[in-house]
Amino acid sequence: MGTPGAMQIEPGTPTTQPDRALLAFGSFADEATKRIQEAAEAVSIGTGFVTRCEDIAPVLADADPHVILVRMDAPGAAQACAHVRAQARFAQVPIFGVTAEPNDLAFTEAFSWGGDDVLGVMSSQPLIRRLRLLLAQPPRTAQQGSMSRVPALVGVAIVAGSEATWRTVMGRALYNGGFAVRFATSAKNFEAECVATGVRVVVVADDFLEEGAGAALGRVRASGSQAACVVSAPPKRMAAVRAEIAPTGRAAVLDGFAPPENVLFVVNELLNARGVDNRGSPRLLYGTSVAFRAAGREEDEVGFSYNVSATGVYVRTLAALEPKQDVWLEMWAPRSERRVRLAGTVAWRRPFGPRGGATVPAGFGVQLTEGLAGDLERWQAGYKAIAETLLGAV
Repeated sequence: MGTPGAMQIEPGTPTTQPDRALLAFGSFADEATKRIQEAAEAVSIGTGFVTRCEDIAPVLADADPHVILVRMDAPGAAQACAHVRAQARFAQVPIFGVTAEPNDLAFTEAFSWGGDDVLGVMSSQPLIRRLRLLLAQPPRTAQQGSMSRVPALVGVAIVAGSEATWRTVMGRALYNGGFAVRFATSAKNFEAECVATGVRVVVVADDFLEEGAGAALGRVRASGSQAACVVSAPPKRMAAVRAEIAPTGRAAVLDGFAPPENVLFVVNELLNARGVDNRGSPRLLYGTSVAFRAAGREEDEVGFSYNVSATGVYVRTLAALEPKQDVWLEMWAPRSERRVRLAGTVAWRRPFGPRGGATVPAGFGVQLTEGLAGDLERWQAGYKAIAETLLGAV
């Protein structure tokens, strides 16, 4: 059977053919288009190109893609991602942001749109590796309707906020962690939703409740709720909100500018008392771009760190390496103005897609073993600095 070809899709063109598995939105340069086509041909899937991100709604009305690529600097890119994430049937469709430079800013921006990974345009190999891993998984099941109608593997989560895109991407992060998600869009139904049967987690935007989260969460507690409560606030408000909600118990503040999937880490910390972790040092959220490769390979992949410890790092990527593989890493050390080169062994990996009780997005965890010219010691010093700030002496 021949390899499906590429097609330029215009709004209104039916795209329901099963071989059209990858859709790319945005006006890509000829060279980038060629590399995307090379990657698709390497894994025997078809491609469709849509010049304008604004046309995503009519195109997806007739399409069921396996993968979506979005050129990050294209007009309407953020809105296109939000449109995808607003529909439950696309909840398991990965979105790749494509950019000239996959750096910290690009990853953070893509994640805030509901994206799952970031790709450069210099080579087709990174996309090939990710497509092979995605296509090796069992066929996805399209979810119709709302994320609230899927089976709750670990409980119900309430997401409350006035901004639709924020609610959508936060809800998807919790959905992929195994929660059934319900949304509160007004203060009137917020407290009733929070105290409903089966609710284990409440995530609320700092600006959602005019009176402040402390008073509202206090009433939720008075109604008998023991749900873990997370308030998403901008960095300048975090200290004040933390003090406000502290009396309610089992509550925490999430950096509102950080990737939405960080909520899984915070929720896990609240649902499972700190200290249960058997690691020699606590895990802490820390995000920076990570160049990584299996030891001995020629080219780096680029991912984004999710959490770290003194002797480990979890790398968020859809090109996760296999457990027991030796890996080389390069990244910014915490609280440092220099990059470090480290070596380690892959301890475990998490595939893409919903996983009940998952506390991390797709990627792999590395046990660090050594560094170049003292870099492991520099890494540990940086880790200790942020740990002392967040946790006190460790």
